[in-house]
Amino acid sequence: MKKTLVLVLILGASLQAGDDFAQRSRIILQAASREPRPDFFTLTAALLQGHDRFAQLDSLLFDQRVSGSFLSYLAVSSYLHLQKILPDSIKTRIRDIYRLRPIYRGDTENHWAMYYTGMYLASQTWPNESGERWFNGKSSAENFAEAEEYLRHWFNLSAAIGQGEFDSPTYFIAFVSPLLPLYDFSRDPAMKKNAENMLNLLFADFAIDHLTGMYGGGHSRDYPEDIINPLIPAATMFAWLYFGEPDFPPWQESRGKLRHRGWETVFGALSRYRLPEIIRCIATDRSQPYVSTETRRTRNVIRFGRELNPPVYKYTYMTSSYVLGSLHGGILQPIQQHTWDVSYVSDQPYNTLFTLHPFYSGKELAMFFPEEQKVLADEVNRYHLIYKDPNKWNSSSPYEQTFQHKNNLIVLYDIDSSAQHPHIDGFFPKTLRQRLTDPSGWIFCDAGQTYIAFYPLRPYEWIEEEHNWRWRSRELKNGVVVHVGSKKEDRSFQAFMKKCRRPPEWTADRTVQYRTPAGDLMQFSFNGPRRLNGRTIDFSEYKFFNSPYITSEMGSRIVTLQYKKKKLVLDFRGLDEQQKKE
Repeated sequence: MKKTLVLVLILGASLQAGDDFAQRSRIILQAASREPRPDFFTLTAALLQGHDRFAQLDSLLFDQRVSGSFLSYLAVSSYLHLQKILPDSIKTRIRDIYRLRPIYRGDTENHWAMYYTGMYLASQTWPNESGERWFNGKSSAENFAEAEEYLRHWFNLSAAIGQGEFDSPTYFIAFVSPLLPLYDFSRDPAMKKNAENMLNLLFADFAIDHLTGMYGGGHSRDYPEDIINPLIPAATMFAWLYFGEPDFPPWQESRGKLRHRGWETVFGALSRYRLPEIIRCIATDRSQPYVSTETRRTRNVIRFGRELNPPVYKYTYMTSSYVLGSLHGGILQPIQQHTWDVSYVSDQPYNTLFTLHPFYSGKELAMFFPEEQKVLADEVNRYHLIYKDPNKWNSSSPYEQTFQHKNNLIVLYDIDSSAQHPHIDGFFPKTLRQRLTDPSGWIFCDAGQTYIAFYPLRPYEWIEEEHNWRWRSRELKNGVVVHVGSKKEDRSFQAFMKKCRRPPEWTADRTVQYRTPAGDLMQFSFNGPRRLNGRTIDFSEYKFFNSPYITSEMGSRIVTLQYKKKKLVLDFRGLDEQQKKE
């Protein structure tokens, strides 16, 4: 009874009957508490639900598999949520983690966000202690100051030129999950406000690309299983909690896979943070199609480049039936880049289609990692397992470029003959209702509510696999043209095919000329200009955010959200004033 009362007190008046968010929060806590596999999220939920799983938490604190930046924020976050009911022995054990365990800071943006959030909260929780009480030899005050400085730097940079690990269905949770306890437990009102602003920015960035639980468009980093089945990434759990979509709990058996991850939403279900209604509206209103363009940045380029953070240009076309999105191409993020796809609303799994060049190179990795170029590819493959795989579904490539206009896309490849894996692959799910090869050269796909026309510029073959047909072409000078429609737009699959049958032209100078069904002329050659109706596309027009709902100039650190009569301005400029006061 006492433990149940604690849960009610923690959640407070926010859990009112009839509140959809509160209801979903309760469902998440109950479901997570029944999850047999113990982790900090499920055990926190279970203990607050009154289940006696203290022994499992005690064992988890000795588990060396939970380490580094993850351990940094997870241990103290669970401590702060549970401190009223934890026995003294476990409290001491958690404190000793930050005294005895060497906590590796990591080497990526998400690692640093988790690590410094953890160190901020831990040094705030155990203040006024000397360096002898900390694994790194720094005092509580020193650890707090370092963590605070980094977090403010990260907020500032993210609001000015974007994240390096941007728009990732996989890694989105690694930023949101630590920010929630930072918002809940920071004693500094300025830091609490900064955490709220950053949460709002991350959710708004997700919202503009969101379709019924899917994170659409191009992604900086993504796991192969998440790419080919876009309703299983952990970000979908946050979409369900905060946006109310998709219309089923994502951890249940659905889309052909039983979920066992995504319980990071436990911290959302427990948090006092509330998503502004305007962001939920932006995420769910698909009554009118729209174009969204964004400028992001690469992670730090330390070799083989002229800029520290070259810009990344992203284009997304959103409808109620599908989302077609793309990055402009090239090496924008090592290892796990996902350059383009069309993902569509469906009651079937594997509801996406895309192509890629499965590139790998020690030089690519040496652009971003400090180790010796010669050993990098083997080392990364040892940890990520699929980096050197010719059949992988995530990859950057210097030999891939895109040009998108609304629901039309040209993807060109110019692969060097010495490149590893000199072929391009395409993912065509077996869950399509129809896949027809037309005499005109177009491949037409019927996905129910969505129709896809796919035109290969060069010869290809089909390879049958478990969940898909792999489209493969071994031609080095190559490309595809894609047009997407829907039953809503085109009335029938037959009408869609009829309007699309005119093939694109590929001229002697390898320029693709494509007259879209709407009458627009797209012209594109590899490393050449992108021309729309004779006008050269200027990427500087993309701005930081540019869409009907979110606008921002690069470097301004002011992001304006607008939905009908609702307006919200996220202003990060005060971070400079906070630094000056110190």
